[in-house]
Amino acid sequence: MTGLGRKVDHIILGALTKGSSPGFLSSLKYPFMAGGKRMRAALVIVSCLSAGGRLQDSLRPAAAIEMIHNYSLVMDDLIDRGRVRRGKPTLRVKAGDSTSLLVAMYYREVLDEILQMSVRKSNVRRIAVRAMMDIIDGERLDLLFEQAGREEPYLESKRIKNPSFNQYLTMIGKKTASLFKAAAEVGGEAARGSSAIVRNLAGFGWNSGLAFQIMDDVLDICGIRTGKEEAKDIVEHKLGNAAVLVALRYMTPRQRTEFLNILRTERVSRVLAQRARLLVTQTPAEAECREIAKAYLRNAKEHLAGLRESKHRRSLELLSDLIVSRRL
Repeated sequence: MTGLGRKVDHIILGALTKGSSPGFLSSLKYPFMAGGKRMRAALVIVSCLSAGGRLQDSLRPAAAIEMIHNYSLVMDDLIDRGRVRRGKPTLRVKAGDSTSLLVAMYYREVLDEILQMSVRKSNVRRIAVRAMMDIIDGERLDLLFEQAGREEPYLESKRIKNPSFNQYLTMIGKKTASLFKAAAEVGGEAARGSSAIVRNLAGFGWNSGLAFQIMDDVLDICGIRTGKEEAKDIVEHKLGNAAVLVALRYMTPRQRTEFLNILRTERVSRVLAQRARLLVTQTPAEAECREIAKAYLRNAKEHLAGLRESKHRRSLELLSDLIVSRRL
């Protein structure tokens, strides 16, 4: 699947090279050259093929979706002051915050040019713009789950101190699942699919995206050698993590108080982060979250029933299976 997603690389790198100055180009290319699974690009391509479309028609919209994803990662690292991404220093560490912001702005303009050359460009652009707006609002909601670390009037007045799991699902729906939905939806549009086919693919993408983020949260807290900072959400004071929210239900009142006090500490040290991580891993949170993710995966596959049976439809099922089977 990674190989399929990398079919968009020449489009992305070509678009970034066009019109950019040589001194800026290395920064523009860095997030893409640093790695990544190209899962969202692969989702566009396989969705298009499963709807009876052509590979060639799927590549530009797939490149645009992958650019949106990398745009969101650059912005996320700026907001969260991230230092490690895909096992390597983030762009902000390599080039600085100001340059990272300029890179994100450049991505936004370049992806619009790519969208203009897509099949059903007006539909594809509408889907892409809606996804970007959702991602931005999801980032805002994610900030509200932080329990300390920022002295900003809006965040301090709106902070969510006792979030429900439904509030968490709303946040990850916007921040993560919206782009999975857009990827599958855009694939259907690239295939010139009927409204029913596009709708079924959108449902598949949405549920797959929720499953993906839930498992990503589990890996953040319980995983090792994930290519990101260990227990990154704890270091960033975040309650917006599936494993954390589930674990809190199993902790004793004393453990819960200790955990929340760690999140609300001005600076979470490595020792404190490891202690908080231990409190989570001593509960059944990892297993329970995996079951929740599997339920969303089943829902995702049900949406594929409206598509004609083919090897490409089976590839979509395989792609969604990979989301939940990721190892700790």
